[in-house]
Amino acid sequence: LGHTFCHALEAATGYSDRLLHGEGVAIGCALAFETSARLGFCSQEDPSRVRAHLTAMGMKTDLSDIPGDLPDADRLIALMGQDKKVVDGQLRFIMARGIGEAFVTPDVPLDVVRLVLSDALSGR
Repeated sequence: LGHTFCHALEAATGYSDRLLHGEGVAIGCALAFETSARLGFCSQEDPSRVRAHLTAMGMKTDLSDIPGDLPDADRLIALMGQDKKVVDGQLRFIMARGIGEAFVTPDVPLDVVRLVLSDALSGR
C-alpha cells in the first residue's frame, strides 16, 4: 500500500535524499487512503487515523513534507504509469477497504487520483 504514489514521488525527486523510500511509502499510504475514502472504499475517518498514526511514528504524511519543487498532478500520474503494477497499459492501485484491508484494483478513475494529488499539492 502506498508504493504506486511513492514510486512516482521518488522519480519526481530524482531518487535523491529529498525523499527516502520509507518516507515516500508513508506519504503514499496517506494518499492511497485518501483516494480510497473519496471512492467510498473505506470510511471517511480512515485517512486521518492513518495520518495520525504515521505522524506519531515520526513519518512524513503530506506532499508539503517533501522539500523543493514537485511536478503537477498530471506529471505525477504519468510517472505512476511507469509502475510495475501497470498491466496491459492499465494502472492498478492498491486501495483500502479499511485499516488492514488492502486490495488491488484497476478501477480507480484517474480524475479522482488527479483531484487527490491536486489537493495535496495545493497544501504545499
